[in-house]
Amino acid sequence: MTRTSIVVLALASAAASACAPAPQARNYELKGQILAVHADQQQLTIKHGDIAGYMPGMTMSFPVATPALMSGREPGELVTATLTVTDAIGRITALTHTGTAPLPQNTNEVALATGILGIDDPVPDAAFIDQTDKRRSFSEWKGSMTVVTFSYTRCPLPTFCPLMDQNFATLQRAIAEDPTLKGKVRLVTISFDPMDTPAVLAAHARQLKADPAVWTFLTGDKVTVDKFAGRFGVGVITNPQNATDITHNLRTALVGADGRVKRLYNGSDWTPSIALADLRDVAAKQQ
Repeated sequence: MTRTSIVVLALASAAASACAPAPQARNYELKGQILAVHADQQQLTIKHGDIAGYMPGMTMSFPVATPALMSGREPGELVTATLTVTDAIGRITALTHTGTAPLPQNTNEVALATGILGIDDPVPDAAFIDQTDKRRSFSEWKGSMTVVTFSYTRCPLPTFCPLMDQNFATLQRAIAEDPTLKGKVRLVTISFDPMDTPAVLAAHARQLKADPAVWTFLTGDKVTVDKFAGRFGVGVITNPQNATDITHNLRTALVGADGRVKRLYNGSDWTPSIALADLRDVAAKQQ
């Protein structure tokens, strides 16, 4: 499996102290395709190639400097743009239309671009099938704090899906031993691999010693899973010649008992201890 970074960068401004020197702006050339236009937020989601001297190719949502640059923008456009970065703040300051192309068909990038959940956003409902072949609705987990991640059982990279499995197994043990969390937290792993049937997920759950009262494995039809994963910022690329050859990034979320996103964890940098501290913090605030 190849490893592609598909991430969404939340670019927010920060107040500079009065004595700090003014940050120096740096300009970078960006070439890519517009996947979504967010007129209300004055942002464009662009799948871009490598930005020399700044970052590798990704799919990202960029703030746009002026309303005029948003005028006439459409999904599918090929563009060349200037990305101006000041300190940690980046925005599109110039944009040139260079052509059009069909939107990607072998990825969920369009679903990802339609609107990625942020902190305190309500998680939309969706229908899945669990490891016992039972139909489940994600809204069933409302009322409990839920840690949800996306993976697949055949993933060969130790720092990807297997690490998420290990983190969840550790969380499961720690939750059982913590009276402030026991009975209040659920773990949900959602697979985007068509080979992960309920029977496969059940065998995987047994191997991980997953307690079905705490940890649930879900699958579903491709459209539903891809759209739901995209809302959490998970990009999935399927080899058009082989539907089981999957490239993806990692995103894990902590959803509160109220059904709203409380924490978002990128990649494999988070640890069970971080999630446990966040769970305790969220639990205390929701009492």
